This record gives sequence, C-alpha cells and structure tokens, in this order.
Amino acid sequence: MVHAVLPVARLLRVLIRLLPIAALAAAAWLSLAGQGHADPRDWLTPEERAWVSQHPVLRVGASATYGPFTFTDQEGRTAGLSVDYAQRLSELTGLHFEFQPAKTFAENLSALTDDQIDLLMSLRETPERTPTIGFTRPYISVPAVLLRRVGDGAGPLQPGEAVAVARGYAVSGFLKDRYATNPVRVEADDRAVLRRLAGGEIGAAVMDLAGATYLMRQEGIGNLRVVDDIGFAYSLGIGYRRDWPMLGRILDKALTRISESERQAIADRWITQDTTLMRWQRRALWGFGIALVVVLAGLGLVLLWNRALQRQVRLRGELLQRELVERTRLQDVDRAREMAEVTSKTKSEFLSQASHELRTPLNAVLGFSQLLAQDPKRPLDEVQQARIRHIDEAAKHLLVLIEDMMTLSRVEANTLTVQALPLQAGPLLRRCVELAQPAAEAAGIELQLSMTPQEDSTLPLVQADPIRLEQVLHNLISNAIKYNRRGGWVKVRAQVESRGFRIEVADNGIGLSAEQRAQLFQPFNRLGRVEQPGHGIGLVICKQLMERMGGRILVDSESGKGSRFTLELPAVPAMG
Repeated sequence: MVHAVLPVARLLRVLIRLLPIAALAAAAWLSLAGQGHADPRDWLTPEERAWVSQHPVLRVGASATYGPFTFTDQEGRTAGLSVDYAQRLSELTGLHFEFQPAKTFAENLSALTDDQIDLLMSLRETPERTPTIGFTRPYISVPAVLLRRVGDGAGPLQPGEAVAVARGYAVSGFLKDRYATNPVRVEADDRAVLRRLAGGEIGAAVMDLAGATYLMRQEGIGNLRVVDDIGFAYSLGIGYRRDWPMLGRILDKALTRISESERQAIADRWITQDTTLMRWQRRALWGFGIALVVVLAGLGLVLLWNRALQRQVRLRGELLQRELVERTRLQDVDRAREMAEVTSKTKSEFLSQASHELRTPLNAVLGFSQLLAQDPKRPLDEVQQARIRHIDEAAKHLLVLIEDMMTLSRVEANTLTVQALPLQAGPLLRRCVELAQPAAEAAGIELQLSMTPQEDSTLPLVQADPIRLEQVLHNLISNAIKYNRRGGWVKVRAQVESRGFRIEVADNGIGLSAEQRAQLFQPFNRLGRVEQPGHGIGLVICKQLMERMGGRILVDSESGKGSRFTLELPAVPAMG
C-alpha cells in the first residue's frame, strides 16, 4: 500500500515546482494578447476619460424640420447630417448621444441655455450666444442665399424691401447690420418661410442653401430660385453647456480626428449640392472654361438620359397595356383591377425616382449659372453671358419637364399635398397674366384679362390651393399661346355661376378635333403635334389637381377655330 502512494506524492511535488513557470508563461501570453486590444480612446487624458465615465449619456436637442442637418424622417426617427456626426463622435469618445423629442430651433436654444439639454448640433457661434453657450470648432460651412419666386425678378435686396427669415437664426442679426433699411420678417420656421414665399405672401427670403434645397425638394415647391449670395455663411459647430468646459475640450479633440474624407462623405450624403457650390465659388475665376465644358457635357447626358427614359416609359407602358388586356381576357374584373393598381404604382415609383435623380444636378446647374451671371465681383464678358443664358434656358426647360413628371408621379401615388383655402381669384389671375405677357408678346399674341379691378372686388372667395391653382392657370395660358397663330388672341376671365366659381382661358388658335379631344388627358399623348415643344403630361396634371381641389376642368374646342378651357371650383359660402 505504501509503495502505491509514493509515486503519486512524487508527482504532486513535481507539479508544485512547475506552477511558477506555468504562471509566468500565462502572464506573458496574456500580455502579448492584450497588445492587440488597446483602449481606442488612448488619445484622451486620464482626466478626460474620468469625465466621460461620469457623464456617459448626453442629451442632444433635435428638430423636426431643420433638414438636412436634423429632421424627423417618415418613420418618425431623428436623421440628418448632425446625427451622422454624433454617431462618429460617439465611436471616438465613448459618449452616448441621446437625441431628445423634436422642438423648434428657438426652444432648443432656450433649453440649452437652461441646462435642460447638454448640447445642440450644427449651431453657429454668435456674440449673443457665447455668454451662455460653449462652442466647439466648426465642422461644416454653408452659405446663406437670397430666394425669390420665379418671375419676380432676379436682383438683390432693394432698399426698404422686407425680407423673411426663420426665428432664432444667426442670419437675422447679420441682416439687421448689413441691410439696416430692410425690415426683417421673422417666421416660425424654414418651412413657413418657403410656403409664404411660394404663395406670394412675401417677396424675398434668406435661408442657408442646404436647408432651402432640402425643403423645396420635400415640399414639392418648384417656383422658387436662388438669386443672390448675401455674403454670410453658417460656420456650424457644436453648442454645449457653458458649465461643462471639459466636454468642449473632448469634442474639439474628437472633431480633429475625423478626417477630411470622412467629412466629405457625410456632406455628400446630405448636401452634395452645397459642397459643389462652394467648390465652384472657389474656382470660378480660373476654372470657368473647364466648368462650362463639363456643364455642357452634363446637359447632353441629361438630354440623352431623359429621352431614353421617355422611350422606356412609353415602351413599358405599351407592354403593360398589352399584358393588362391579356390578363383581363383570362381573369375576372377584380383580378384585372388589382393588376392595374400594381402597374400604376410601379410607374409612379419609377417616375418619382428618375425625376429626383435628374432634378438634383439640374438644380445645381441653375444655381451655379445664376451665381456666375450675377456675381458683381467677377463680371463676365458678353460671350460668357450669352453662354450662361443658353445653359440657363436649356436647364429650365429640362427642369419644367422633370418637375411635371415628379408632380404626376406624386399625384398618382397620392403623396401630393393639396389644400383648399379661401382666396381672391382676381389678384392671382392678374399675376398669371403678367407672368405670361412676355411670352405672348414674343409670339405675337394679344393676351388680355377680361376683368376690371372693380369687377375683382365683386367676385366671391374661391375654395382652392393658391399654388396648385396658379400652376394649372400657367399651364393653360402657356398652351393657349403655344398652340396659336401670330396675330391671335388669348382671353382670361372669371365669373360666378350657379355651380360655384368659373375661370375661362379662351383663344382663337388651331383648336382640337373630336379625336384629339377624346385623347386630351392621356399621359404622354402629344396628339400628333410633334413639331411643338412639350411632353404631353401638363393637362393630365391640371385635371388631377382640379379634382383634388374639389373642382373640374372642361374643354370646348373645334379644329381651326380655337379652344376654351373652363375651370369650375366651389365658391366660399357668403357669411350671414
């Protein structure tokens, strides 16, 4: 029994002697393994890392409408350029950026001052804000521009002219100092500024170019344009609590670790047009020749792409039509109706996506060409001015086509907002006639409004969307001029009828045959008039918009004797 135990005891003694060697080997292995897992925040000082550990979560102010910097998307989530920067800073610092429920810009500023939130992204430092708010270094710069309605002139602010801005923005102080004679009209937010400008309630507005481009695209507003660079830029950084200087130091160091390529990628995702604009401004003098060639080549590609899209839409429409006829023959009525709805949705999504992709470079072309032509510090010679005009005219023609395609797709997809508001039809009719007068004079057509100012006051209020009604009238008047003869006439009038309110656009042009009238409201049907410019969807959009406003459009025409288009809308009931 003793002899059986001795080998085991001897083995235990050997193992005990080997334990220190095994411990040293394990420590060496762990040391080598740890070299590949260094703290990613080793650029922070111990004091800064301790502060991060004590304040792991930061409350960040959010806005629903400050696009493309901070806004609420269709799924109710906070998104934008500011969110991308917050996520990158969180990866660098270990801090968690928690965006709060959306508030207005002015409310967020007040909350930051009162320590109800900890920081606010994409904020410009001003003398008024620095006593109560700390600021990091700027991480992006966006120019502020002057916006006007198409047709209201393209000049800078005139002495005494009112200009609208959104509440709480730093540009308000700049306007009061630089343009002391111009009253500043403060609106609730950027969306209210654009809607009032598009509706003709105000004549001029100032916004940052990125926000203006984003909101016009989101709201489907196509009657505004950039007319001037006012000399002010939003150098945007992060505003933080004044009593947390350590936070500012950490964020400043983290911003320096975001490379230029990362910054450009974030900017390209949200405001590609703005970075392109700034690049053009820096290189406009020496790069004009190269830029002109690039723009012309781009326009050529857009034209070719647009024609290809039209052919694809036509061929796809014909193919779907044949498939629909065949399925209707083989299946019952309910199955055929379901297939038609799927077909309409597919076409609308295709048109909407294609229109958005084409509109982005065209808006850039228009904005850049206008800034080049109107830059008083870098005047162009006559040849360059003529070339810029050719670019501007071609781009505007394409933009009208693309906007019509986008409007049609949004109408068919039931995503176009149409409001029925009480309005005076007289001033709107006069504005439409005045805007069309240059085109009528160039075509040798007599354009007249068959109403006196005294008659305006006797007309009741009409129930309609002012922007959409003006869009319909512009289309009808433009068609009456285009399909007319030199020396002809176009008459516009409004009157009260038993059914409500009636607006007529009549002409003595080439008119329509019975067969053409039957095909008048078919999309992309040019009625055999290929010699005239157009794309065959303007009247389709007019009919859809009138029906959305609770009205209808009627046509009375005879070949060779002219046409009369009648808009019927509900009148606002008289009070009392």
